[in-house]
Amino acid sequence: MSVEILDGATIVNFLEDEEAFNAQICDRFAHLDSDHDGRLSYGEMLKELQCLRLLETHFGVDVETDPDELALVYDSLFVQFDHDLNGTVDLEEFKSETKQMMLAMASGMGFLPVQMVLEEDSFLKKAVEWESAKLVA
Repeated sequence: MSVEILDGATIVNFLEDEEAFNAQICDRFAHLDSDHDGRLSYGEMLKELQCLRLLETHFGVDVETDPDELALVYDSLFVQFDHDLNGTVDLEEFKSETKQMMLAMASGMGFLPVQMVLEEDSFLKKAVEWESAKLVA
């Protein structure tokens, strides 16, 4: 984890660089696709969703979470990614939904810089690294 400064523009600009964004999406998808069939099953996606720790923390502090509530949240998130409702998520579905989620984050964040703790392999961290590389070049 690292503490980074970013704003909505950092995310939007990263998403607009299709080559950079697609490379990150393909890498993450390949990492998650443990059976290498070109589709993410619920089990493969569940690992990624659980890493988000949506309900398991409150302002960074672990909290007791009802397992049934967690299962409902993860199920609904999976369905959000599975656009054609065939029980798996293909690369295009993964890319499309990830992009929509990141645009929602950018919109909510606005264009004033904020300091955030980011996981090293998160898409937000990749956006910050992309922006930093652009500034150096």
